[in-house]
Amino acid sequence: TFLPFGQEMRSRPDAGVLSVFGNIIWFVFAGWWLAIIHLVLALGLAITIIGIPFAWAHLKLAGASLAPVGTEIVPRDSPRPVLY
Repeated sequence: TFLPFGQEMRSRPDAGVLSVFGNIIWFVFAGWWLAIIHLVLALGLAITIIGIPFAWAHLKLAGASLAPVGTEIVPRDSPRPVLY
């Protein structure tokens, strides 16, 4: 499949406090403007009917670009880990 179709982002069970600090640093230096670029591209693609699925993919990538540290991209049908 073509990413991000059929995929989802999940928090990693082993992500700790350092991932929070990594996400803060990422958001300040790269995350916010990368998310804005994805939103602008999504708006441009949503104008055409053919571009709507790609616009939806850009919206998912905008959310993923805000705080990617401590997450993983897995197939949507993969089982969720059991946390004890």
